[in-house]
Amino acid sequence: MTTESIIACAGLRFAYGTAEVIHGIDLTVGRGDLFALLGTNGAGKTTALELLLGERRAGGGTIRVLGRDPWLARRAVAGEVGVVPQEGGCAPDLTVRETVRLWLRLRGRRDVAGPAAALIDELRLTDRATRRVRQLSGGERRRLDLAVALCGDPPLLILDEPTSGLDPQSRLHTWQVLRERSRRGTTILFSTHYLEEAEELADRVAIMDAGRLALCATVDEVRRSGSLTEVFHRIAGTEVTL
Repeated sequence: MTTESIIACAGLRFAYGTAEVIHGIDLTVGRGDLFALLGTNGAGKTTALELLLGERRAGGGTIRVLGRDPWLARRAVAGEVGVVPQEGGCAPDLTVRETVRLWLRLRGRRDVAGPAAALIDELRLTDRATRRVRQLSGGERRRLDLAVALCGDPPLLILDEPTSGLDPQSRLHTWQVLRERSRRGTTILFSTHYLEEAEELADRVAIMDAGRLALCATVDEVRRSGSLTEVFHRIAGTEVTL
C-alpha cells in the first residue's frame, strides 16, 4: 500500500430531488488498499459506489477515480475498474465459460481460452463451466460476478456486497482471492453487511451513517476502542445480526 490516491472524494454530496442522501463525504482510498465500506440499509453505501462509478452525477464536491472525474470520463474509468454490482447482470442464456470469455474480449484480450479457464478455476466454478447462468445457484452467480470483475486484471475493484448469498466455505475462499489480488497491487473497495468480514479482510474501514462518513480508520485503529462490531453499534445505534 502507498499514499497514492486511487479514489479521492472531497465534500461529496448527492440528492434525490430535494432529499439529500450523501452529505459532504471526504474519502481517500490509496493504491493497494483493501477498504471496507460499512453501514446499515439506507446509510448511502450503494449510492456512494454509484457516484464513484459515474452512474450518478454528484450534486456537489469532487470525485476522482484513477485521476479522473468518473461522470465526465465514465468510459475511460469503466475500462480500468472491475465491478460487482449489488444485483448481478450476466446474460442468463450464456454458459459460465462463454460469459468469462466474452468479458475478457470486452477487456481487450484476444487469447481468451487460457485466461478464462484460469479465472473459472480461481473462483471454483470449473465444474459449472458449461452450465448456463440461469442454471446456477445464487452463490455460484455471485462467484461468476467476481470472475467477470477480475477479467483483464483491472487496477481497481469496486464490489457491492460481493459475498452476499455465499455459504461460509465460499465466503472464506472469496476472501483468499481478494487478499491475493490485493497483495498483487489491486486496490479494492467493497461494501458489506458482514462486520466480521470487514474486520478479517480489510486494511481500512469507513462507516456510513445516514449519508455521512462517521468513521474512517485502519482496522487496528478501530480495535483500540473495541471490536469493529462494538464501534459500529455505537455509531449506527442499532443491533447488527452477524
